[in-house]
Amino acid sequence: MLGAVVCLPLERGVAIEPEMARIAKLKTVRGVRRLIQNQMDPEYVLKPGFLEAIRLLPKYNLTFDVCIFHSQMPNTLAMMRQCPEVAFILDHNGKPGIKAGLVEPWRSHMREMAALPNVMCKLSGVTTEADHKSWTPDQLRPYIDHVIDCFGPNRILYGGDWPVSELAGSYLQWLATLDWATAGFSPADKRRLFRDNAVKAYRLSV
Repeated sequence: MLGAVVCLPLERGVAIEPEMARIAKLKTVRGVRRLIQNQMDPEYVLKPGFLEAIRLLPKYNLTFDVCIFHSQMPNTLAMMRQCPEVAFILDHNGKPGIKAGLVEPWRSHMREMAALPNVMCKLSGVTTEADHKSWTPDQLRPYIDHVIDCFGPNRILYGGDWPVSELAGSYLQWLATLDWATAGFSPADKRRLFRDNAVKAYRLSV
């Protein structure tokens, strides 16, 4: 294993720092994630303690993977704007409402997020936001294209979302879909998407 993103209960605020310092010393740890999508409190990411803990991450050279539903994007944007020194990686395209055919306000929020220089986006988890049994590549394409248009080839990275992705098809189906959607990429941009951007974001030694 070259790198790992680990879970920390960041809602504990500055009290989490000793644990954060300990995990940061582990050879493979490169970032932290706290699953936001399951939090019932819509203000969770704006709580003072959570913000205090997030702001500690740069001190330990750790990124923060952001896993949210599209409905949580407004408060997530507010959180990101209050933490400009933190390197954020948005997981799963921000989980747009593909199954329901929702485009806005996800499109606008993604563009706002991409305007923040400390945010990258992981192209992953798209199939599970569509109908698990009947999605098509053409249905996913607008959501993939918009992320690429917003973030550009230097700030997107591939994610497999395995094993959760198996709910909506095989790992290879998603890989083939993204490869098809980026067929117009140059070889250099393909390499950035599938390798180089992740190496840079997570500071991997390869």
